[in-house]
Amino acid sequence: MNKKTLSRVLGLLLIGLLIVASFVYYLYNKPARSAASEKGIAVTAAELATAFEKDEKAANKIYLDKTLDVNGVISEVISNLQGKTVVVLQGTDMAGVQCTLLEAKDGLKKNYSIHLKGICTGFLTDVVIDRCVLSE
Repeated sequence: MNKKTLSRVLGLLLIGLLIVASFVYYLYNKPARSAASEKGIAVTAAELATAFEKDEKAANKIYLDKTLDVNGVISEVISNLQGKTVVVLQGTDMAGVQCTLLEAKDGLKKNYSIHLKGICTGFLTDVVIDRCVLSE
């Protein structure tokens, strides 16, 4: 390989490396989605839990990675390992809806009705919704 060809190949590799590095930098610094600014799919906690229990694959197509506007009754308020407030809404006998709030909120109590907006991240033993904010 002569010097001219080698310098072209190295130049192209350098350009490719800069493009990849720029893309990674963009993705790393991209702001997180905000459920507060998005229109959500209106659903009750019971309907959501039932949909995932009946057919998880079909429910994923409808709800996964979408902003949801969920109404429900609080069955439990806990803190997760990161210190975030997690509100569990009553769903069905087998599953609930676990909502992790962006900001701590006082006054959340068991058996209170609540309206939250957040992004659905899937189904474990409960439907999981992250980045939740109180909705009106």
